[in-house]
Amino acid sequence: MLCKLAFRNVRKSISDYTVYFITLMFAVMFFYAFNSLDAQQAIMDLNENKASSAQVMLESIKVFSTFVAVALAILILYANNFLIKRRNKELGIYLTLGMGKGRVAGILMMETLLVGVIALVVGLLLGILFSQGMSLITAKMFEVQLKEYVFVFSPKAAIQSIIYFGVMFLCVMIFNAIRISKQKVIKLLHSDAENERVIGKKTWVSILMTVAGIVLILIAYYLIIKGMLIMYLPFVMLFGIPGTFLLFAGLSGFVYKIASRNKKKYYKGLNLFVTRQLTSKINSTHTSMALICLMLFVTIVTLGASSGVSAAVNKEAVRDLRFDAEYFMEPSAAESAGSGVAALEAYGIPVGEFFKETAEYARYDSDVDMLTDFAEYLDIAQANEMSNNMDVKALAGAIPVSQFNSFLRLIGEPEIQIGENEIGAVTYNEMMAESLEQYVNDGHKINSNGKEYALTPDRIRMANTRIMGSAAIAPMIFIYPDADVVNFELKEVTVDGVYVDNAPKEETDQALVNKQAELRRANPDQERPFSNFTSALRSQDSSIGLRVTISFVGIYLGITFLVTAAVILALQQLSAANDNKKRYATLRKLGTEEKMINRSLLKQIAIYFLIPLAVAAVHAVFGIQGLMSMINMMWYENVYQDVFWGLTIIAVIYGIYFAATYFSSKKIIREKQ
Repeated sequence: MLCKLAFRNVRKSISDYTVYFITLMFAVMFFYAFNSLDAQQAIMDLNENKASSAQVMLESIKVFSTFVAVALAILILYANNFLIKRRNKELGIYLTLGMGKGRVAGILMMETLLVGVIALVVGLLLGILFSQGMSLITAKMFEVQLKEYVFVFSPKAAIQSIIYFGVMFLCVMIFNAIRISKQKVIKLLHSDAENERVIGKKTWVSILMTVAGIVLILIAYYLIIKGMLIMYLPFVMLFGIPGTFLLFAGLSGFVYKIASRNKKKYYKGLNLFVTRQLTSKINSTHTSMALICLMLFVTIVTLGASSGVSAAVNKEAVRDLRFDAEYFMEPSAAESAGSGVAALEAYGIPVGEFFKETAEYARYDSDVDMLTDFAEYLDIAQANEMSNNMDVKALAGAIPVSQFNSFLRLIGEPEIQIGENEIGAVTYNEMMAESLEQYVNDGHKINSNGKEYALTPDRIRMANTRIMGSAAIAPMIFIYPDADVVNFELKEVTVDGVYVDNAPKEETDQALVNKQAELRRANPDQERPFSNFTSALRSQDSSIGLRVTISFVGIYLGITFLVTAAVILALQQLSAANDNKKRYATLRKLGTEEKMINRSLLKQIAIYFLIPLAVAAVHAVFGIQGLMSMINMMWYENVYQDVFWGLTIIAVIYGIYFAATYFSSKKIIREKQ
């Protein structure tokens, strides 16, 4: 009997369950898809380095899955609360007819179980299909060639999804049973007579709050545009977050004031009704709307910028490298052995067996402070402020010309010629090279070492001197006459090499790593002459893992925040439709056409959905710009293209919830009282 009644109730209330069902379906689909990554063939067929990186990605997904599961559980309880509130009168009638609270709770449990099982099955099926596409994407991102397509199914992820969401459904059942046991019949029967208390604000107060919010947000934007977000981040948050809350707190009065000024449009059709409905809802939900806006901002940034950052990481890793391996030598070991290569040979590494050619150079810290001397040209005025206020310096590097020319010969570049009181420069960053050229073209000279050095554009070189990337080296290095570096502090000695041609580079690379491990095992107490070793192949493999991790974690969290924001907006509008049924009934009695009522409802829901998204999109434009600047990757030119794809994902999921909200709301306002 209970099963039959529960099934009939679900079928009768299918429109009420739409948002709840879509939320469960999306939750299961994405949860399964991201937790099934370990079963994908692309990850199973990786080499040792990529497999290690993939393991880091899987562990990251596992950690974030716990957070996602908790967030989804809260979201499902929130959605369930709306469903129970919608059916208070129905439940009160059951109790009035003599049905016990236990049996009513049993009906709700059966309904929850029925909807949950259907959503779980559909979500798993969609998740399995979605994971097939993710398998191909993963293979492409890990640069693995799949010989043939293999259908991917992860029993572990399926069981994990069933357990996680089974626990969630159990919590919902317990929550419903407790709620029914504490409710009084009279309260259930008259629940739709309870109105939400709205605290009104004077129009001038709303306008003042809106203006104050805009001012605070503009200050945050200014700090981001100024750059060095890593230094100003606390202040950006201090102004940006309260500014967003103030903007939404005053938005209802501000919107009403603007809308009512144009009397012709204000009194046209049902615009007056829509404006009143909308401003009333914004006024009562401004705090949650501000939170939704911030969640959508995080969504856009994570979906867009994660792709941009990961692509920038990849570009950094696969840039034009013309040597295969590098050793960062201990300066004392290189000095005592006579050279870095000699120190490696003495340690037991037969350099000639692995490398056909090597280059060795020492890097010093010069006395040129980039933060003060080049602030105007490098657009880092804020870094200059940081230097003055916090005594922070960024000294340019210094390399003797003879040693740097050995590196240029290694990579097949023409040598640099400098005379007395002349200096050269090398940088890995094209924008910095252009700024430096502008600096010297304006007639400036380099003051260093108690001298005035002349620098000409033909002595400014673009070169990748580190396999480890830009983070491992000063952004600007000056090339001095050999005798002029003696007064500088020696920072490191580097040995770069090109592998021999008589074997594949992968084999040589692995053989060199094995040799170093063998020496370490044979003489564990012997101090190594180098502090670090890396190779181009291993660096690229590691960067691939980092890129995939950033992308997948960003997408995973972004979609979670997106679904959360969309569900809250949808349920708020459904709740508003439920509360305003009498008002729409009054409009019908006054002779308003159904088409006009539907159009006003569509307009109201569309504006309510678009306002937080629009503010979040503007926030994201500045946020992504600041993020790219903060990680020194502004040269990644396609970041806004990735943001476009992120917005596409948002539009699809957001659009699904918008459509479900509109059609469900339309059904609600047609219900007879």
